[in-house]
Parts: sequence; C-alpha cells; structure tokens
Amino acid sequence: MPVLKLEMNMIVSIAQFNAYSGNFEDSVDAVTIKTMFLKSAQEICDGYLGFEAEEKWEATEIPEVVRLSILRVATLMLSESGGNIGLTGKSFDGNSRTFINYSNYRKYLQPLDPLRTVGF
Repeated sequence: MPVLKLEMNMIVSIAQFNAYSGNFEDSVDAVTIKTMFLKSAQEICDGYLGFEAEEKWEATEIPEVVRLSILRVATLMLSESGGNIGLTGKSFDGNSRTFINYSNYRKYLQPLDPLRTVGF
C-alpha cells in the first residue's frame, strides 16, 4: 500500500520567492497564498519531471534549474492573482502592439527536459 505524504517539504523558501518575485508582502494571508503557489509550482514541476525532486536528490543537491522552474511557475501564479494574465507585449511602428499569453507553464518547464523520467 502506498504511503500517504501529509506534508510536502518546499524546495524553494518564501524568502527566495520574495527575492525573486520582488513581492515582499508578509501578512498571514500573503504568506499562506505564497506557500500555496510554491507548493503548487513544485507539484507541477514534479509532475512534469515524472518524480518528486525532493525524494530523488538531497536538498543541497537539487539542480538549480528545478529551483528556478519552481520560482518561475510560482511567480506566474502570483502575477495572475493580481489580475494580470501572464502577458508580454511587443510594440511595432504605428503604435500597434502584439501580446503573447504565457499562462501555459510549458515554457517554464522546458528547461527540465533533460532531467525528465518519461514513462511508456
């Protein structure tokens, strides 16, 4: 029978997330939401990798690309929570703009491809 894991160890700390995102809000609600974003981002990265990073590597050995991917996905979640939808824009002559939606996490997960375990 599989063992149920009640608490996930976070690979990225709130302090690291604050520094990366530039958002230093520290109310109880903000920290709770940031924790949810970090845990969700870690679950997304683990799902993409095909294994739990914290179980495969010791905490000090987790590849930096895994940490960075968690930060990038969590920051996108934070951005979306503020009413933004993960957009970047490009201005052209004539004052026209084109927007690209980055709510799809794939762009942020692709650097993990060399680490993935692919099941058939």
